[in-house]
Amino acid sequence: MSKLTVEEVISRIVDVNARSARATEINIFELETLNELVSKDAAEQIRKEFAKFDTPIKQIANFRKFTSWTANAKVAQNLAVKFVPPETYKITNEILIFDETVAVYRVKPDPFYLEVTDLAYADSMRNLFRNVWDLGDSLLMASDGSTQTKQYLPISCRYKNTPVVIYPAKDDGLLEKAFSRHKHGDLEKYVDTIIGNDAEFYEGADMILAYLWNQDETPYCDIWKIDRNDISDDSGFLYDVRVYKNHTRVMDMGVASGNSSIVLTAEELLMRELVVAGGLSFTEAADRSKYQARFPIGFVPAENFYV
Repeated sequence: MSKLTVEEVISRIVDVNARSARATEINIFELETLNELVSKDAAEQIRKEFAKFDTPIKQIANFRKFTSWTANAKVAQNLAVKFVPPETYKITNEILIFDETVAVYRVKPDPFYLEVTDLAYADSMRNLFRNVWDLGDSLLMASDGSTQTKQYLPISCRYKNTPVVIYPAKDDGLLEKAFSRHKHGDLEKYVDTIIGNDAEFYEGADMILAYLWNQDETPYCDIWKIDRNDISDDSGFLYDVRVYKNHTRVMDMGVASGNSSIVLTAEELLMRELVVAGGLSFTEAADRSKYQARFPIGFVPAENFYV
């Protein structure tokens, strides 16, 4: 079979995506947004067809963050996206599944296109899609297709020999008012200083979890010390928490907001899986470059605080 040129592959991508608009549902293993595969104008023309036929679309992606990619709010409204880490299922080609058709393609690093029209094969690929879909975390999309979330990606560090996981808040408080996104390590230094100033309280903890937020230029931090429950693993871990305004402990406000409570729950479930069921040490399990907690839609961390 002769090798296709980039132009030929792009032409076929445009054609198969336009044909898919009439399908009852579209499933996509998303390599990158359509804007990265074809021209923006061609992509928006295809989306007009999606909007015209009110086509429901489900996508699985190996990336959490989507920047604005469409002017067609109806397409984003009909779109459901789940993040699946590449360790679970690595997407190396875009795979488009609809009706009796499966199209596999990429533009880079070398152009490739394969299309199969066979109901049995399409059903088999739909089953694969559903199985991978069940493993993913749902992303919340704005009307322009960009992701919305409440936390930045967690940061793993240590206080002396104790593993620390920091969740920087990403909401209306705008954490960059209190910390520069360009000064790498500032968040870790801030949390380390707080723990060090209150070292007696945190001494002997198996792990420390910090939720970092702000009011204007003033940083706040809810810090939980976590210990293994030696009496009953079934009851989960043991927690104690303190709240800090800048570097001073405060006791005249609530211990946790709804957002930080969701983080605490997600971390509890992950650590039960890794430490209690999996037998990992707290140090191993606290490495968020390897292990990510699962969050409900709208709360899946989508980007690093530092740029």
